[in-house]
Amino acid sequence: MVKFRQKISGGMRTLTGAEHFCHLRSYLATATKCGNNLLDALVQLTSGRPWVPTIQLT
Repeated sequence: MVKFRQKISGGMRTLTGAEHFCHLRSYLATATKCGNNLLDALVQLTSGRPWVPTIQLT
């Protein structure tokens, strides 16, 4: 996904920007795998109450 982002936007300008992109992409990928709506996950994140996956102990 990072390579795709580089091709579309021309690359990451800073290391901090690249880290922010990777954190957000990871958050959204995990939310998707757990069956959550991405828009709802982003709304929760921006309102200060981020979605956190539950851990199932077996």
